[in-house]
This record gives sequence, C-alpha cells and structure tokens, in this order.
Amino acid sequence: MILDRLNHRESYSSIPGLKKILDILNELTAETLSKERIVIDEDHIFINPVSLTTKPKSECIFEAHRKYADIHCILSGTEEIIVSDISDLSIVKPYSEESDVGFYKGMHGTACILNPGDFLVCFPQDAHKVAIAADGNCREVIKAVGKIKII
Repeated sequence: MILDRLNHRESYSSIPGLKKILDILNELTAETLSKERIVIDEDHIFINPVSLTTKPKSECIFEAHRKYADIHCILSGTEEIIVSDISDLSIVKPYSEESDVGFYKGMHGTACILNPGDFLVCFPQDAHKVAIAADGNCREVIKAVGKIKII
C-alpha cells in the first residue's frame, strides 16, 4: 500500500507505469474527467472514472485484485478507504479471474482518509474497503481509479 499526495509523484519514477499514471491523474479534475475509460497502454495501464456516494462502514466490503494494482485518486469529496492484508480476511465471494476481483470480510485494517489530491495504491495483497463515509456523513465523491497490470 502507498498513501501519498500527487505533488510527491516524482518519488515514484522508478516504479514502472506508476509515475506515468500519476502525472495523468495530476492533470484531471472532477470537471475534466472523462466518462469513459482513459486508455494509456492498452490493457496494461488505464484509468476508470468513478462517481459514488459514500456510505456507512457497515455497508462496505473488502475487495482485492490479482492482475492489477489500483490507484485511487480523489478529485472531489472525501472518502475513507480501509486497507487490510488479504490473508487477515475471510472470503465472501471467491476471486473471479474474469472480473479480477474477490470480496472479503474482516475487522482489521488501516483507515485512510482521502481528499482531493491524495492517492492510494493497493497491490494484490492489499484488500480495500472503499466508499466509506469518512465522518459518518454520506457525500458524493468523484475519483479516478488507475489500473496498472502487474501479472
């Protein structure tokens, strides 16, 4: 897991694809975010637009991916994301090769509060519970979720 701000993106130039996607995320705003997937390198690096309403933590569930690392970047609003090592969780819905996602439940994790300009990188071992209302107040969030193929 990496939690940082886009203005520190130069620190990640040695990680293949990450600096490239962070540079693009840095140029996006809630108003300029495409409603369609932004393809950077075919199915290896791309950005998905996401619009959501946060909800109570009890209504959220962990997800994890194997093929791609996720880069969650908030463009407007505030979102809490809890990250947990996948080995500390129990399976709710087994991993699907086709959709590259599995769903999990558990009680432990690191809470990350993301505001505009923040990003969170989740690797395959980093199950993440997204769309949590950070302060208990549900709100609209616009974010871009970058994907970097790692296998």
